[in-house]
Amino acid sequence: MRIKSLFFITIAILIFNSCVIGQDMKTDSQDIEQFKDKLASKVAELQKKDEKAFSGFVTEINGKEISFKTNDNETFIAEIDDVLTKFYSLITGVKKEIQLEDINKDTYIIVTGPINGKIITANNIYIDTHYLSDSGIINEVNSTDYSIKVSLIENESLTVDIETSTKKYSINPESFKLETIGFSKIKSGDTIHFIYEKTNSSKAEKRYSAEKIIIIPQEYFSK
Repeated sequence: MRIKSLFFITIAILIFNSCVIGQDMKTDSQDIEQFKDKLASKVAELQKKDEKAFSGFVTEINGKEISFKTNDNETFIAEIDDVLTKFYSLITGVKKEIQLEDINKDTYIIVTGPINGKIITANNIYIDTHYLSDSGIINEVNSTDYSIKVSLIENESLTVDIETSTKKYSINPESFKLETIGFSKIKSGDTIHFIYEKTNSSKAEKRYSAEKIIIIPQEYFSK
């Protein structure tokens, strides 16, 4: 339906332009621009209608098609249109226009557009950093490489690297206030809530760099 609508709009533009050429040049150029603006608004309206958003990691780029897999392991294909599809980066926190060539395998993307089955007619494709959060119990602290091993609530375990850029906080058991801490204050048995960048890593070991951690000491629960 969307393709047909755009087709008829294109035909309308061609017919209109033909009529303009056949006139005796008395047509006001401002009227032409207003007509084109109305057509552009109609196209934008059709694009927005039934538009949905999907996200995941790119698994393959084949010509004008980008295959990507969601967190639920569903695979979708984003079809690229040379005229309609726009590409943007959100990685720096500022929306910046990019090109298809800036998207690579394992890039995290957000695709918007109408969908038919597993195929999305992409209006916009954004690349971004994929952040996740989790909680668990610290069962090992490695002061050599500044990492910790965490047992998650779902009985899964992973390794969290504490970088120099990681924002580290702890709840003070006495004042119950949040305070900044150093790595030496992290100990086994404490509860941790952390935010990390999710990558499409093929490594068997689940290891991620923490963007931010909040430690809840064991002493907190004895108060």
